[in-house]
Amino acid sequence: MKKLDWFIVKKFLGTYVFMIVVVMSISMIFDVSEKLNYFMDPENDLTVFKILVDYYPYFFIHYANLFSSLIVFLSVLWFTSFMAQRLEIVAILSNGVSFWRFSRPYIIASSFLLVISVFVNHYVAPFANKNRLIFENQFTKYNVNFKDVHLEISKGTIVSYRQFIGNTTIVKRLWVENWKQNKNGIWELESDMQVERAEGDSISCNWKLKNTFIRKIGEINDQLVMKKLIDTVLSFNVTDLGQRAEITYAMTTPELIDYKNKEEEKGNSTALIDISRHERTAYPFAAYILTIIGISVASRKSREGVGKNLVIGLFCGLIYIFFMKMTTVAAVNIGLNTIFAVWFPNMFFSIIAMFLYYKRIAS
Repeated sequence: MKKLDWFIVKKFLGTYVFMIVVVMSISMIFDVSEKLNYFMDPENDLTVFKILVDYYPYFFIHYANLFSSLIVFLSVLWFTSFMAQRLEIVAILSNGVSFWRFSRPYIIASSFLLVISVFVNHYVAPFANKNRLIFENQFTKYNVNFKDVHLEISKGTIVSYRQFIGNTTIVKRLWVENWKQNKNGIWELESDMQVERAEGDSISCNWKLKNTFIRKIGEINDQLVMKKLIDTVLSFNVTDLGQRAEITYAMTTPELIDYKNKEEEKGNSTALIDISRHERTAYPFAAYILTIIGISVASRKSREGVGKNLVIGLFCGLIYIFFMKMTTVAAVNIGLNTIFAVWFPNMFFSIIAMFLYYKRIAS
Protein backbone atom coordinates (compact mmCIF):
# COMPACT_ATOMS: atom_id res chain seq x y z
CA MET A 1 0.00 0.00 0.00
CA LYS A 2 1.09 3.59 -0.62
CA LYS A 3 1.48 6.33 1.99
CA LEU A 4 -2.09 7.55 1.43
CA ASP A 5 -3.45 4.06 2.14
CA TRP A 6 -1.42 3.68 5.33
CA PHE A 7 -2.35 7.16 6.47
CA ILE A 8 -6.12 6.53 6.17
CA VAL A 9 -6.00 2.93 7.42
CA LYS A 10 -4.13 3.98 10.58
CA LYS A 11 -6.60 6.80 11.18
CA PHE A 12 -9.53 4.42 10.57
CA LEU A 13 -8.34 1.64 12.88
CA GLY A 14 -7.01 4.04 15.52
CA THR A 15 -10.33 5.89 15.72
CA TYR A 16 -12.22 2.59 15.77
CA VAL A 17 -10.19 1.25 18.71
CA PHE A 18 -10.55 4.56 20.56
CA MET A 19 -14.33 4.63 20.12
CA ILE A 20 -14.68 0.94 21.09
CA VAL A 21 -12.82 1.65 24.33
CA VAL A 22 -14.92 4.76 25.07
CA VAL A 23 -18.28 3.16 24.28
CA MET A 24 -17.53 -0.03 26.18
CA SER A 25 -16.20 1.88 29.19
CA ILE A 26 -19.48 3.78 29.40
CA SER A 27 -21.43 0.54 28.91
CA MET A 28 -19.56 -1.19 31.72
CA ILE A 29 -20.18 1.75 34.06
CA PHE A 30 -23.92 1.49 33.42
CA ASP A 31 -23.78 -2.28 33.84
CA VAL A 32 -21.95 -1.99 37.16
CA SER A 33 -24.57 0.45 38.46
CA GLU A 34 -27.34 -1.93 37.40
CA LYS A 35 -25.77 -5.02 39.00
CA LEU A 36 -24.16 -3.35 42.01
CA ASN A 37 -26.66 -4.88 44.45
CA TYR A 38 -25.76 -8.38 43.25
CA PHE A 39 -22.03 -7.68 43.31
CA MET A 40 -22.25 -6.45 46.91
CA ASP A 41 -24.53 -9.24 48.11
CA PRO A 42 -22.64 -11.11 50.89
CA GLU A 43 -24.18 -14.41 49.75
CA ASN A 44 -22.45 -14.13 46.38
CA ASP A 45 -19.02 -13.65 47.98
CA LEU A 46 -17.71 -11.73 44.96
CA THR A 47 -14.44 -9.83 44.88
CA VAL A 48 -13.49 -7.03 42.51
CA PHE A 49 -10.80 -9.26 41.00
CA LYS A 50 -13.29 -12.08 40.33
CA ILE A 51 -15.76 -9.69 38.68
CA LEU A 52 -13.07 -8.13 36.49
CA VAL A 53 -11.62 -11.50 35.45
CA ASP A 54 -14.69 -13.76 35.25
CA TYR A 55 -17.30 -11.38 33.85
CA TYR A 56 -16.27 -8.10 32.24
CA PRO A 57 -13.77 -9.44 29.66
CA TYR A 58 -16.61 -11.57 28.25
CA PHE A 59 -19.05 -8.67 28.58
CA PHE A 60 -16.62 -6.52 26.59
CA ILE A 61 -16.20 -9.09 23.79
CA HIS A 62 -19.95 -9.62 23.41
CA TYR A 63 -21.08 -6.01 23.23
CA ALA A 64 -18.04 -4.67 21.38
CA ASN A 65 -18.65 -7.23 18.66
CA LEU A 66 -22.42 -6.65 18.71
CA PHE A 67 -22.07 -2.91 18.03
CA SER A 68 -18.95 -3.19 15.88
CA SER A 69 -20.60 -2.14 12.59
CA LEU A 70 -22.20 0.96 14.07
CA ILE A 71 -18.93 1.95 15.75
CA VAL A 72 -17.18 1.51 12.40
CA PHE A 73 -19.71 3.94 10.93
CA LEU A 74 -19.21 6.53 13.66
CA SER A 75 -15.43 6.15 13.38
CA VAL A 76 -15.53 6.86 9.64
CA LEU A 77 -17.74 9.90 10.18
CA TRP A 78 -15.51 11.20 12.96
CA PHE A 79 -12.05 11.13 11.40
CA THR A 80 -13.23 11.80 7.83
CA SER A 81 -15.10 14.91 9.00
CA PHE A 82 -11.94 16.22 10.66
CA MET A 83 -9.99 15.54 7.47
CA ALA A 84 -12.59 17.46 5.49
CA GLN A 85 -12.60 20.39 7.93
CA ARG A 86 -8.79 20.62 7.72
CA LEU A 87 -9.03 20.55 3.90
CA GLU A 88 -6.92 17.38 3.76
CA ILE A 89 -9.43 15.69 1.44
CA VAL A 90 -9.48 18.72 -0.86
CA ALA A 91 -5.68 18.55 -1.06
CA ILE A 92 -5.72 14.82 -1.83
CA LEU A 93 -8.35 15.13 -4.58
CA SER A 94 -6.65 18.24 -6.05
CA ASN A 95 -3.49 16.19 -6.67
CA GLY A 96 -5.29 14.02 -9.21
CA VAL A 97 -6.47 11.27 -6.84
CA SER A 98 -9.95 10.09 -7.80
CA PHE A 99 -12.63 9.73 -5.16
CA TRP A 100 -12.71 5.99 -5.90
CA ARG A 101 -8.95 5.77 -5.24
CA PHE A 102 -9.41 7.82 -2.08
CA SER A 103 -12.05 5.30 -0.90
CA ARG A 104 -9.81 2.23 -1.36
CA PRO A 105 -8.09 2.32 2.07
CA TYR A 106 -11.51 2.61 3.73
CA ILE A 107 -12.57 -0.62 2.01
CA ILE A 108 -9.30 -2.32 3.00
CA ALA A 109 -9.73 -1.37 6.67
CA SER A 110 -13.43 -2.33 6.77
CA SER A 111 -12.59 -5.66 5.07
CA PHE A 112 -10.03 -6.37 7.79
CA LEU A 113 -12.60 -5.61 10.50
CA LEU A 114 -15.26 -7.65 8.67
CA VAL A 115 -13.13 -10.80 8.58
CA ILE A 116 -12.32 -10.48 12.27
CA SER A 117 -15.97 -9.79 13.16
CA VAL A 118 -17.28 -12.80 11.21
CA PHE A 119 -14.80 -15.13 12.90
CA VAL A 120 -15.56 -13.65 16.33
CA ASN A 121 -19.32 -13.91 15.72
CA HIS A 122 -19.23 -17.57 14.78
CA TYR A 123 -16.66 -18.91 17.23
CA VAL A 124 -15.11 -16.48 19.75
CA ALA A 125 -18.19 -14.54 20.93
CA PRO A 126 -20.15 -17.75 21.72
CA PHE A 127 -17.35 -18.85 24.07
CA ALA A 128 -17.36 -15.42 25.74
CA ASN A 129 -21.15 -15.41 26.03
CA LYS A 130 -21.18 -18.88 27.56
CA ASN A 131 -18.99 -17.60 30.41
CA ARG A 132 -20.94 -14.35 30.65
CA LEU A 133 -24.29 -16.15 30.98
CA ILE A 134 -22.88 -18.63 33.49
CA PHE A 135 -21.79 -15.71 35.67
CA GLU A 136 -25.14 -13.92 35.31
CA ASN A 137 -27.13 -17.07 36.04
CA GLN A 138 -25.08 -17.74 39.16
CA PHE A 139 -24.81 -14.27 40.68
CA THR A 140 -27.71 -12.21 39.27
CA LYS A 141 -31.45 -12.74 39.06
CA TYR A 142 -32.67 -12.80 35.51
CA ASN A 143 -36.44 -13.25 35.27
CA VAL A 144 -37.55 -15.22 32.23
CA ASN A 145 -41.06 -16.53 32.70
CA PHE A 146 -42.23 -19.46 30.56
CA LYS A 147 -45.98 -20.17 30.65
CA ASP A 148 -48.29 -22.77 29.13
CA VAL A 149 -45.58 -24.63 27.22
CA HIS A 150 -46.01 -27.97 25.40
CA LEU A 151 -42.95 -29.91 24.24
CA GLU A 152 -42.16 -33.27 22.69
CA ILE A 153 -39.01 -34.08 24.65
CA SER A 154 -38.46 -37.38 22.89
CA LYS A 155 -40.43 -39.64 20.58
CA GLY A 156 -43.69 -40.39 22.35
CA THR A 157 -42.97 -38.25 25.45
CA ILE A 158 -45.01 -35.05 25.71
CA VAL A 159 -44.23 -32.57 28.48
CA SER A 160 -46.42 -29.61 29.39
CA TYR A 161 -46.27 -27.17 32.25
CA ARG A 162 -48.11 -24.14 33.57
CA GLN A 163 -45.16 -22.01 34.65
CA PHE A 164 -41.37 -22.11 34.82
CA ILE A 165 -39.31 -19.18 36.11
CA GLY A 166 -35.98 -19.12 34.30
CA ASN A 167 -33.79 -18.22 37.28
CA THR A 168 -35.05 -21.18 39.31
CA THR A 169 -35.25 -24.94 38.82
CA ILE A 170 -38.90 -25.10 39.89
CA VAL A 171 -41.74 -25.99 37.53
CA LYS A 172 -45.38 -25.58 38.47
CA ARG A 173 -48.17 -27.85 37.20
CA LEU A 174 -46.09 -30.30 35.23
CA TRP A 175 -47.68 -32.94 32.96
CA VAL A 176 -45.77 -35.82 31.42
CA GLU A 177 -47.51 -38.08 28.89
CA ASN A 178 -46.02 -41.27 27.42
CA TRP A 179 -47.44 -42.47 24.10
CA LYS A 180 -46.74 -45.66 22.18
CA GLN A 181 -47.67 -47.03 18.79
CA ASN A 182 -49.93 -50.07 18.62
CA LYS A 183 -49.74 -52.80 15.99
CA ASN A 184 -51.74 -50.65 13.58
CA GLY A 185 -49.32 -47.74 13.90
CA ILE A 186 -51.77 -45.64 15.91
CA TRP A 187 -50.39 -43.70 18.86
CA GLU A 188 -52.08 -44.53 22.17
CA LEU A 189 -51.62 -43.02 25.62
CA GLU A 190 -49.68 -45.47 27.81
CA SER A 191 -49.37 -43.40 30.99
CA ASP A 192 -49.43 -39.87 32.25
CA MET A 193 -48.23 -38.01 35.31
CA GLN A 194 -49.52 -34.78 36.82
CA VAL A 195 -47.26 -32.94 39.26
CA GLU A 196 -48.22 -29.91 41.31
CA ARG A 197 -44.62 -28.78 41.82
CA ALA A 198 -41.41 -30.20 40.38
CA GLU A 199 -37.80 -29.26 41.10
CA GLY A 200 -35.15 -30.54 38.72
CA ASP A 201 -31.41 -30.44 38.45
CA SER A 202 -30.16 -28.13 35.69
CA ILE A 203 -27.52 -30.67 34.59
CA SER A 204 -28.74 -34.17 35.43
CA CYS A 205 -32.23 -35.58 34.96
CA ASN A 206 -32.90 -35.94 38.70
CA TRP A 207 -36.25 -34.57 39.86
CA LYS A 208 -38.14 -34.04 43.11
CA LEU A 209 -41.88 -34.28 42.47
CA LYS A 210 -44.43 -33.03 45.00
CA ASN A 211 -48.11 -34.06 45.05
CA THR A 212 -47.91 -36.38 42.06
CA PHE A 213 -50.73 -38.30 40.38
CA ILE A 214 -49.59 -41.19 38.16
CA ARG A 215 -52.02 -42.95 35.85
CA LYS A 216 -51.25 -46.10 33.88
CA ILE A 217 -53.66 -46.92 31.11
CA GLY A 218 -54.82 -50.58 31.17
CA GLU A 219 -56.88 -52.58 28.72
CA ILE A 220 -59.68 -52.87 31.28
CA ASN A 221 -58.99 -50.55 34.20
CA ASP A 222 -56.63 -47.63 34.73
CA GLN A 223 -54.27 -47.63 37.69
CA LEU A 224 -54.06 -44.37 39.63
CA VAL A 225 -51.36 -43.69 42.23
CA MET A 226 -50.96 -40.53 44.33
CA LYS A 227 -47.65 -39.73 46.10
CA LYS A 228 -46.66 -36.74 48.22
CA LEU A 229 -42.96 -36.75 47.31
CA ILE A 230 -40.99 -38.66 44.69
CA ASP A 231 -37.25 -38.58 43.98
CA THR A 232 -36.91 -39.92 40.47
CA VAL A 233 -35.06 -39.72 37.17
CA LEU A 234 -36.95 -38.45 34.13
CA SER A 235 -35.87 -38.38 30.50
CA PHE A 236 -35.28 -34.61 30.48
CA ASN A 237 -33.71 -31.89 32.62
CA VAL A 238 -34.61 -28.31 33.42
CA THR A 239 -32.78 -26.82 30.44
CA ASP A 240 -34.94 -28.91 28.08
CA LEU A 241 -38.04 -27.07 29.30
CA GLY A 242 -36.85 -23.60 28.39
CA GLN A 243 -33.78 -21.40 28.28
CA ARG A 244 -33.07 -17.70 27.97
CA ALA A 245 -33.29 -16.40 24.41
CA GLU A 246 -29.67 -15.27 24.86
CA ILE A 247 -28.59 -18.92 25.07
CA THR A 248 -28.20 -18.87 21.28
CA TYR A 249 -25.42 -16.30 21.69
CA ALA A 250 -23.49 -18.88 23.73
CA MET A 251 -23.41 -21.46 20.95
CA THR A 252 -21.00 -21.70 18.04
CA THR A 253 -22.67 -21.97 14.66
CA PRO A 254 -22.40 -25.81 14.48
CA GLU A 255 -23.87 -26.03 18.01
CA LEU A 256 -26.63 -23.63 16.99
CA ILE A 257 -27.59 -25.84 14.05
CA ASP A 258 -27.79 -28.89 16.34
CA TYR A 259 -29.88 -26.88 18.82
CA LYS A 260 -32.26 -25.88 16.03
CA ASN A 261 -32.75 -29.51 15.01
CA LYS A 262 -33.58 -30.47 18.61
CA GLU A 263 -36.07 -27.62 18.94
CA GLU A 264 -37.75 -28.65 15.69
CA GLU A 265 -38.14 -32.18 17.05
CA LYS A 266 -39.88 -30.71 20.11
CA GLY A 267 -42.24 -28.76 17.85
CA ASN A 268 -40.89 -25.36 18.95
CA SER A 269 -40.50 -22.32 16.74
CA THR A 270 -36.93 -21.87 15.50
CA ALA A 271 -37.28 -18.36 14.07
CA LEU A 272 -35.15 -16.75 16.77
CA ILE A 273 -32.46 -19.41 16.30
CA ASP A 274 -32.37 -18.80 12.53
CA ILE A 275 -32.22 -15.06 13.09
CA SER A 276 -29.30 -15.44 15.51
CA ARG A 277 -27.44 -17.64 13.01
CA HIS A 278 -27.92 -15.31 10.03
CA GLU A 279 -27.12 -12.17 12.06
CA ARG A 280 -23.61 -13.48 12.66
CA THR A 281 -22.81 -12.89 8.99
CA ALA A 282 -25.20 -10.07 8.11
CA TYR A 283 -24.11 -7.61 10.80
CA PRO A 284 -20.40 -7.61 9.89
CA PHE A 285 -21.31 -6.92 6.25
CA ALA A 286 -23.16 -3.83 7.41
CA ALA A 287 -19.71 -2.35 8.07
CA TYR A 288 -19.10 -2.14 4.29
CA ILE A 289 -22.36 -0.34 3.64
CA LEU A 290 -22.08 2.04 6.57
CA THR A 291 -18.45 2.81 5.63
CA ILE A 292 -19.51 3.88 2.14
CA ILE A 293 -22.29 6.04 3.58
CA GLY A 294 -19.82 7.55 6.02
CA ILE A 295 -17.31 8.44 3.28
CA SER A 296 -20.02 9.99 1.11
CA VAL A 297 -21.46 12.13 3.89
CA ALA A 298 -18.36 13.15 5.83
CA SER A 299 -15.93 13.87 2.97
CA ARG A 300 -17.50 17.26 2.28
CA LYS A 301 -16.46 20.31 4.27
CA SER A 302 -19.43 21.63 6.21
CA ARG A 303 -20.03 24.99 7.87
CA GLU A 304 -21.64 23.19 10.78
CA GLY A 305 -18.44 21.25 11.36
CA VAL A 306 -18.09 17.71 12.65
CA GLY A 307 -21.27 17.89 14.76
CA LYS A 308 -23.60 17.82 11.73
CA ASN A 309 -22.02 14.64 10.37
CA LEU A 310 -22.22 12.90 13.74
CA VAL A 311 -25.91 13.81 14.04
CA ILE A 312 -26.50 12.36 10.56
CA GLY A 313 -24.58 9.25 11.58
CA LEU A 314 -26.60 8.75 14.75
CA PHE A 315 -29.82 9.28 12.80
CA CYS A 316 -28.80 6.66 10.21
CA GLY A 317 -27.81 4.29 13.01
CA LEU A 318 -31.22 4.66 14.65
CA ILE A 319 -32.96 3.96 11.35
CA TYR A 320 -30.78 0.90 10.82
CA ILE A 321 -31.63 -0.43 14.31
CA PHE A 322 -35.32 0.33 13.71
CA PHE A 323 -35.39 -1.69 10.48
CA MET A 324 -33.42 -4.48 12.14
CA LYS A 325 -35.89 -4.75 15.03
CA MET A 326 -38.95 -4.35 12.82
CA THR A 327 -38.01 -7.17 10.45
CA THR A 328 -36.93 -9.41 13.35
CA VAL A 329 -40.31 -8.99 15.04
CA ALA A 330 -42.03 -9.68 11.71
CA ALA A 331 -40.05 -12.90 11.29
CA VAL A 332 -40.98 -14.13 14.77
CA ASN A 333 -44.63 -13.06 14.85
CA ILE A 334 -45.93 -13.20 11.29
CA GLY A 335 -43.59 -15.72 9.69
CA LEU A 336 -41.46 -13.42 7.52
CA ASN A 337 -38.56 -15.32 5.97
CA THR A 338 -35.69 -15.12 8.46
CA ILE A 339 -32.94 -14.63 5.84
CA PHE A 340 -34.86 -11.73 4.30
CA ALA A 341 -35.62 -10.30 7.75
CA VAL A 342 -31.94 -10.24 8.73
CA TRP A 343 -30.57 -9.01 5.39
CA PHE A 344 -33.28 -6.45 4.57
CA PRO A 345 -31.65 -3.58 6.51
CA ASN A 346 -28.40 -4.24 4.58
CA MET A 347 -30.27 -4.30 1.25
CA PHE A 348 -32.14 -1.09 2.08
CA PHE A 349 -29.03 0.76 3.22
CA SER A 350 -26.95 -0.51 0.28
CA ILE A 351 -29.31 1.37 -2.05
CA ILE A 352 -28.85 4.53 0.00
CA ALA A 353 -25.07 3.96 0.05
CA MET A 354 -24.84 3.63 -3.75
CA PHE A 355 -26.97 6.73 -4.27
CA LEU A 356 -24.88 8.84 -1.89
CA TYR A 357 -21.58 7.51 -3.22
CA TYR A 358 -22.31 8.16 -6.90
CA LYS A 359 -23.74 11.55 -6.01
CA ARG A 360 -20.46 12.36 -4.23
CA ILE A 361 -18.39 11.21 -7.23
CA ALA A 362 -20.49 13.30 -9.60
CA SER A 363 -20.07 16.46 -7.53
